[in-house]
Amino acid sequence: MRILQLANLYAPVIGGLERSIATSSEELVRRGHEVTVLTLATPQAPRSETRNGVRVRRVRSVANTLLPRMNQNPAKPFHPTAPDPLTTVDIRAELRAGRYDVVHSHDWLMYSYLPLRHGRDGVPHVHTAHDYGLTCVKKTFSADGRHCPTGPRLNRCLPCASRQYGRARSLALTTALRTHRHRGIDALTVISPAVARALDTARLPAGLPVRVVSSLVPDGLDALARDTPRPEWLPDRPYLLFVGALGPHKGVDVLFDAYRRLVDGWRGSQPPPDLVCVGTPRPDTPPIPPGVHVRHDVPHPEVMAAWHGAVAGVVPSIMEAMGQVAVEALLARTPLIVSRTGGLADMITDGENGLLVPPGDVPALHAALDRLLADRALAERLRTQGYRRGLDYTAARVVPQIEEVYRDCLA
Repeated sequence: MRILQLANLYAPVIGGLERSIATSSEELVRRGHEVTVLTLATPQAPRSETRNGVRVRRVRSVANTLLPRMNQNPAKPFHPTAPDPLTTVDIRAELRAGRYDVVHSHDWLMYSYLPLRHGRDGVPHVHTAHDYGLTCVKKTFSADGRHCPTGPRLNRCLPCASRQYGRARSLALTTALRTHRHRGIDALTVISPAVARALDTARLPAGLPVRVVSSLVPDGLDALARDTPRPEWLPDRPYLLFVGALGPHKGVDVLFDAYRRLVDGWRGSQPPPDLVCVGTPRPDTPPIPPGVHVRHDVPHPEVMAAWHGAVAGVVPSIMEAMGQVAVEALLARTPLIVSRTGGLADMITDGENGLLVPPGDVPALHAALDRLLADRALAERLRTQGYRRGLDYTAARVVPQIEEVYRDCLA
């Protein structure tokens, strides 16, 4: 099968979405398919290359060709909720040259393909919703740090999104998204039941089949975590681990407050564990409390080794479509505490393969940390059952589901 993947960003850009697309593309190649990833051009990356058997083509857009100031970060170009004329031209040229069987889009780059779907260059189209971008221009389905209480309404979305994009860009993005009927999607997959539930408020064609096919991680992460030497930057005593952007949307402020409570109320014979945070700083990163180690730009093998050595992991996100970082922790056999929100709540069964706490609840997170650190039998059960749950998100189990979606779409 000849497959054309459409994604705003691709390797060497690193992120959960980019890693998932790269993992699925490389596994599809390993299983005998031909895969091309079409993504937006960046200043440093070549226009065309082959990465681990996947052909990568980087194409033009108005932002990266005519109006570069539209992108806050040129290394991470942004596609809007409307077709980009230059990108559409390049997609058409690739379709004419490649004789593809199916197009698989992953984000708003889809909007530059939809005008072509029912023309002579169009081929069957699968779209995967990796977040809430079909209903929310912030892609988080949250407002004021909480789950959006109303769903998409123009009078509420505009001021909410303006805090992220500015008023003019928010108006353009929100208006364009609300006008789409998404005709030209033949099959829709979502990475978690939480994203599927949010689609109740999206404008989609009647009868469009929707299937949950989770985001995925590479096979062998358990071995990577176990076999990578312990990083020298880790503390030489027990530690808790957080991995993710260091912002309130990931609940890092809640984690810091809960950690302060843990330290202040500690009654153990040994000092309390340190807290290690691996992630990217942001303008809204809260002050770092004493006893917290922060590390940036850590290679992925070292992240996995850090998960493997942690006495507990914490994913306290306010809203999360799935939580790929949680899967990595599970596969590293880390006892895990996560927020009862979005895809995290779909992934974890409380007390069985992890602990669930309400998002934004400092006392509940503190209590869960206290409980997990005091109960070794609980920690051991979470290690074992969590690992088994993490296997459900590996390439060996997920990619055959993607192939089935392709076959059904073509049929």
